[in-house]
Amino acid sequence: MRPSWDDWALAIAEAVATRADCTRAQVGAVILSRTHRVLAVGYNGLPAGIPGCASASNCPRGQLSVEECARDTDYSNCAATHAERNAIEHADPYELAGATLYVTRKPCPACQTLIEASGIKTTVYREESTQCSPQDEALRSMLNRAVNSRA
Repeated sequence: MRPSWDDWALAIAEAVATRADCTRAQVGAVILSRTHRVLAVGYNGLPAGIPGCASASNCPRGQLSVEECARDTDYSNCAATHAERNAIEHADPYELAGATLYVTRKPCPACQTLIEASGIKTTVYREESTQCSPQDEALRSMLNRAVNSRA
């Protein structure tokens, strides 16, 4: 059996996430066009040329406890460029209208605003646990997939 487009693209996003150097969560994103062509990929981390979160302890958010960086914060203390932003910035803006973004975790409020402004129609992600950054592979495989669509 061939995987569904959602399963296939989420698997790509998970592979892309392995490049992230965030100490809290490795997040990957992939954007597919309306015809299911890969437009761009992105992962989270500090901008190019700046020592990364994991290698240099450059992350203010990484210094916090799980309780202090609760999932519903506004991420104002996150030094990383998020996976969603990286993917959007590397895509041709003219191809984003009607596209689908696949990401390994629910976008933060700032990324959700950017996604909507870019013209991406649908966002597909694996649902979060209540932890700040689930690292356990068994836990990750149990997470449910959620699909959000803009009308």
